[in-house]
Amino acid sequence: MPVTADAVDRRQLLLAGMAIAGVSVADQGALAQETGAIPAAAAAGVQQDMAPCRFGAIHYHFVKPAKPTGKLPVMCFHASPGSGLGFTRFLPFLGSDRMVIAADNPGFGLSDRPPQPSTIADFAGAMSDLMDALNLKQVDLVGSHTGSATAVELTRQRPGAVRRLVLHSAPLFTPQEIADYKVRLAGSHPESLDQAAAQLPDLWSKFARMRNELGDDVAWKVFWEMNRDPLHRGWGHDAAFAYDYAGGLKQVKQPTLILNPQESMSPVTARARGIAPNIQVMDLPWTGGLFSLHAQDVAPLVRAHLDA
Repeated sequence: MPVTADAVDRRQLLLAGMAIAGVSVADQGALAQETGAIPAAAAAGVQQDMAPCRFGAIHYHFVKPAKPTGKLPVMCFHASPGSGLGFTRFLPFLGSDRMVIAADNPGFGLSDRPPQPSTIADFAGAMSDLMDALNLKQVDLVGSHTGSATAVELTRQRPGAVRRLVLHSAPLFTPQEIADYKVRLAGSHPESLDQAAAQLPDLWSKFARMRNELGDDVAWKVFWEMNRDPLHRGWGHDAAFAYDYAGGLKQVKQPTLILNPQESMSPVTARARGIAPNIQVMDLPWTGGLFSLHAQDVAPLVRAHLDA
């Protein structure tokens, strides 16, 4: 798929905007050093780029070791709403000995939005396009919440291209649970940009815990990514609720580790136990921030599964 002029312009704007905003490699290192989450030298390896996909351009963060190690690249798929930014504290820890990529879903972060509401198959298809653009023949996958469904679907679409999976949560919802979630989420989606702007102070106040744990600068970046496109931020949840996760998971034959931290979805994720012999559910003691606050602790668990 050729890179369009718009995609080239978008990449130039991204790089220029990063410089103007001060979002530099040095800034990432300083923020990480300040919170003690990532060694500054490791954080300096996080880079960004864009590639073509079926919906236009797809933006991604990545790290890679200075020399090839022979280990498979890892693709990380984010929750909704959000972007690959949610993995940037995790990337250096896992990426010390392999390439690790965290892309923005179509319509999230800096990736182009599709003309119609996305499906999990769309998200997986865009990630498949990214694999082809980067000439990745085989990969391991890490998915979080919505990204867990994306990882399952990409494995279903291209079983020969995926070796192992690590999933944060297994959205094995019942129809009634999905209906209840939709009712709760319906009132949170603004109908206009004015309404979206009016909601920002209240939404920001709910980030108090993240501000305390990660610092204001990092928390603000995550907050901004979640509210970048407020009129369409519900597309990710809608896609996840419409996806037959149980059916997709049963088609996955690769070794799969499901991480189950102490969160609202823990009882739902626990339903994955016993589905198939290739699936292991690991309960974790943490209550949030699996790939941010607990990145340093989670990376060895992921590495052990991928290298087994």
